[in-house]
Amino acid sequence: MDDLPLLQASPHRLEEDILALARFTQPDLPYTRLAFSPEDRQARQWVVEQMRSLGLAVRIDPAGNILGRREGQDPRLPVLMTGSHIDTVRAGGRFDGIVGVVGALEVVRLFNEAGIVTYHPLEVVVFTCEEPTAYGFSPFGSRAMAGQLDPAQVLRAVFPDGRRLADLLKDIGGDADHLAEARLDPARTLCHLELHIEQGAVMERQGLQVGVVTAIAAPCRGVARFVGRADHAGATPMSERADALCAAAELVLAVERIARSYPDMVGTVGFLQTHPNMVNVIPGRTELHLEVRSTSPEDLVAARQALQREAYAIARRRGVEGDFAWLYCDEPVVIPSSVRHHLEEACQQVGVRWAPIVSRASHDSARLASVIPVGMLFVPSHRGLSHCPEEWTDFEQIATGVSVLALAILRLDRYGL
Repeated sequence: MDDLPLLQASPHRLEEDILALARFTQPDLPYTRLAFSPEDRQARQWVVEQMRSLGLAVRIDPAGNILGRREGQDPRLPVLMTGSHIDTVRAGGRFDGIVGVVGALEVVRLFNEAGIVTYHPLEVVVFTCEEPTAYGFSPFGSRAMAGQLDPAQVLRAVFPDGRRLADLLKDIGGDADHLAEARLDPARTLCHLELHIEQGAVMERQGLQVGVVTAIAAPCRGVARFVGRADHAGATPMSERADALCAAAELVLAVERIARSYPDMVGTVGFLQTHPNMVNVIPGRTELHLEVRSTSPEDLVAARQALQREAYAIARRRGVEGDFAWLYCDEPVVIPSSVRHHLEEACQQVGVRWAPIVSRASHDSARLASVIPVGMLFVPSHRGLSHCPEEWTDFEQIATGVSVLALAILRLDRYGL
């Protein structure tokens, strides 16, 4: 046991901050705060004001990421980062991402109240646009920090309603012309820690207070299209049909079957479009978007190959045209043991019920992992619900996670990696 202080986060302050951010939503569709929207800009301004009230020096990088810096005793040392995102999906929740931001602010409050000045500079980060948008670049801010965005593509990107991504980025303080300058310098960044809700029900079932993430599953996303023949639904015999939707339905079930054949994989078809989409017309065209996720690179490769073979086999059997392409496939992230050690020791010293856990959802930390060490802590999600208004984590549980986060930061500050 070392002499680092055990700081108790305030559930009341965390509740106030979370409810304050929840006010920034489309009034007719809670909780909706889409990236670059008026609600997002208002929430970002609220965060900036909170940072300044805590004595942080605030800057916005070219990708629109908000960074609040608390100087350390030695400005030559690399930065310790912590934070997450505040944008939501449509009709999302009040905790996804937000817990990591208000938790980081609470850590700064605790350090201020205790008179703690870390050796390393500490930066609270709010990542731009973690959730998917029509631009297709999400997560935007963390990808920019990892050097994974093509500035030319960003400059060309136009929203379906005609708005340019570069203009929206400028509205929040970013600069698409200098996007490359948002990339982190690994020599100047020690580590990034992210507190997050689990978005699953494992922790609640096991009675855990904190989860120490060991790996972040990677999504592989693809698109399949089938072209058959649109015919009269009543006059065309079953033996003479080329039904594109039936082909798509087979592939949906194949995604489920193939994902179940691997121990650490999930598979989903979340988008399905059919044409002409009329009750009395046999579907002539379908398009579906699918994804599989796993922490095993080998299993992802095998599943990708199996699904692609299956799509073309279905098309041949049903006498329709088939086309399949993988849009992208990320690499699973293994959290460095040196980072996990400090998170686990912090859990032990705070005295919480904890266990190692896999993140099946992706996060900003997964992008940063390609350039700097990262670590993640989970707090429980009630009934595993997320990306919906019913998303909930008790404020006392969040406070416990913040207390562990604060100690983990102090351990990294003193002992390094």
